Amino acid sequence: MQNDLPPLPIGRSGAMRAEAVTNVAGDPAVLVREGERTRALLASTRTGDGEALLVMPLDEEVEVRVDGDALAMYIASGSVPTPGRGSGVPGWASTIGLVLLLVIVGFAVLGSFTFFGWLVDAIGLR
Repeated sequence: MQNDLPPLPIGRSGAMRAEAVTNVAGDPAVLVREGERTRALLASTRTGDGEALLVMPLDEEVEVRVDGDALAMYIASGSVPTPGRGSGVPGWASTIGLVLLLVIVGFAVLGSFTFFGWLVDAIGLR
């Protein structure tokens, strides 16, 4: 049975959506769809002292991670560039940053030469 709640978009494009569903026993769950394809079902099952989350892949392309790094990878996915996806910084901004960095390094080198030149003259090593 379907609930009357609106679907929740998942991901950047919003092509996947989470829909609330209820089985014939009245147990609620979340069904993840992409278009008309069902991708995964999230439900719970009773255990001795509570409930356990069940993640059931319904598609061979669903990736299920059972490790402590899964949450960290999800959180960092917006800030760490991945192959095939740009860094999100425009090329002109990177170019301006590189030019400013080279100008700062140039002034640092010029300042070092000037300082050590004055120091050599002051000590009288020339």
